[in-house]
Amino acid sequence: TDSADEGAILVFMPGMMEITKSIDELYKSDFFRDPSRVIIHPLHSSLSTTEQTAIFQVPPKGVRKIVISTNIAETSITIEDVVFVVDT
Repeated sequence: TDSADEGAILVFMPGMMEITKSIDELYKSDFFRDPSRVIIHPLHSSLSTTEQTAIFQVPPKGVRKIVISTNIAETSITIEDVVFVVDT
């Protein structure tokens, strides 16, 4: 497998509204709605502890995890499988 196909993508957004809009836009594409290809997690301070800890789960082989976050993740946590970071 090409290593570019493995690992998570972490995207920083300015706020919760931008996270919600980004996820809504991604879900307009069949590709991003297919859980056998992509799992998308929001991450912000309003989520429950259970919802926040879901970002640490490594997805099955061949499934890309995308975490769309406020800066809560920038200094306070480490998501071990992140290989790409997008800072908006």
